[in-house]
Amino acid sequence: MAKENGRIVKWRGDVPFPEIPNVNYASSLLNAMTKHGEKDAALVDAQSGKVYSYGDLQRAIPTMRNGLVAAGVRPGDKVLLGCRNHIDMPVALLSVILAEATCVLINPASTKEELKHIIGLSESRWAIAQDEKVALKMEEVFKELSPDALKKLWVVSRKTSTRPSVTDLMNSTAPEPKHKDNTFDAGTSVALMPLSSGTTGLPKGVMLSHRNLITTQVQRKYLASISPPRSFNLYGSSLIFIPMYHMMGFNMTMNTLFSGGKAVILPKFTPKEYFKAIENHRVTFSPVVPYVLRFLETSPIMKNYDLSSLITFVTGSEPIAARTLEIITKKSGRMAMQGWGMSESSGIGTGTSNETYFKEGCIGKLGPFFQAKVVDLETGEMLGERQEGELYVRGPSVMLGYANNPKATAETIDREGWLHTGDLVYFDEDDNFYITGRIKDLIKVKGYQVAPAELENIIKRIEGVRDVAVAGVPDGRLGEVPRAWIVPMADATLDTDAVIKHVAEKVLPYKQLAGGVELVSSIPRNHIGKVLRRVLRKSYEAKKSKL
Repeated sequence: MAKENGRIVKWRGDVPFPEIPNVNYASSLLNAMTKHGEKDAALVDAQSGKVYSYGDLQRAIPTMRNGLVAAGVRPGDKVLLGCRNHIDMPVALLSVILAEATCVLINPASTKEELKHIIGLSESRWAIAQDEKVALKMEEVFKELSPDALKKLWVVSRKTSTRPSVTDLMNSTAPEPKHKDNTFDAGTSVALMPLSSGTTGLPKGVMLSHRNLITTQVQRKYLASISPPRSFNLYGSSLIFIPMYHMMGFNMTMNTLFSGGKAVILPKFTPKEYFKAIENHRVTFSPVVPYVLRFLETSPIMKNYDLSSLITFVTGSEPIAARTLEIITKKSGRMAMQGWGMSESSGIGTGTSNETYFKEGCIGKLGPFFQAKVVDLETGEMLGERQEGELYVRGPSVMLGYANNPKATAETIDREGWLHTGDLVYFDEDDNFYITGRIKDLIKVKGYQVAPAELENIIKRIEGVRDVAVAGVPDGRLGEVPRAWIVPMADATLDTDAVIKHVAEKVLPYKQLAGGVELVSSIPRNHIGKVLRRVLRKSYEAKKSKL
């Protein structure tokens, strides 16, 4: 039985929601492009100055689709895409989706061990690699799995490669496929598979349907239709340095293309390149991760550049202090705001407004189509206003499930369709949500997810380690960083610097033990043996406060 005043939070409004069309996501975007100017800039490389117009994309995406189909890619096939931000990446991504195949988004810096797991769970048989180095790594892993596991591979950059490339596919003379699949269902066909780390330490493949992704665009159009007319297009010029293999980077790029703006592409964040791009391309919208805002909070660099075109910064992936948002707004003269989302909800969820920008912990109101409830962690009862519990959300953008992982899917989406987010929240009388913590043990470094169990499994294999726990500890620049607490075996001598080096050799840079290693006599656990990471963090913070 629900607690008194427990209720489901819904979108407040009288205007009915529009239907979500049963169409291919890439086809929907191409149709939207016809409403924009043929010669208007759609994608811009901030470093080289290369430009794709909307007309260029309307020709390149179907042509590349034709080349993929001619090569043998069929509906339902999985195509691995490992690439950092590049002007050709959205073209490749959308071409795969237009072919009714599934685009599996990965970090090109993934280790061989990570790649082996990802290829296995996604059942990928085709691949697009950033460059020759990434291509070689992919090929080696595919061969380890099976001699004929990889059907074909293309590269994005041909600077150091003679392999078939994305450019070749964009110049393909292959005819448009004659066969039309009349059984296509946008609600069940998987368009995109980003990766989400879990407490098992291994990434999970998030299956997002065409309908899931189209919902995000219908939501955006609905909000525009009920809002007062404005004199500017927020997405007129968006600066994209957040990786497009993450849902935030993907969504912000696609939102810009649906809106008829130009997406200015940077491969990564460097302060000078970032502000030069804002100035040179008259950027109006800058999605950022929290660590960038924390850098800008103390850095004097922004005063050297013209930010007059910028309308707003927006951040997500982890909560950021209201004080930081206020300081950035005051220093830049531009609004800084935050929202909430996750890959499993297609990267959308809530957003702040004029009234809630600087309320501590506020992630704003639910977007259209969503329902939410807050659930007591112990009893499972639905809670009411200002009662803290786990956030559950439900709606047409919630994922189909995790690829080849029915157990994890059942643990995350219940029989009533509620997505259990793992986030601790409460909501107020006006239905604004406030995030207070994470139930899940994931550590977020610069917006990247790090699973403690992955690092624990590596450390456990070190000779002399009897027990280990990893948790995130606060870091002023990166938000959180991993720290390890190790119980040595009797009479064992462990060198903490050697442990840090050992882990660094096996993981990506953001997963390294930047929070250090501490040797302890025991690891705090509850009655069922689960590590009490909150106890570890509090112990660390107490010791640090005494220094």
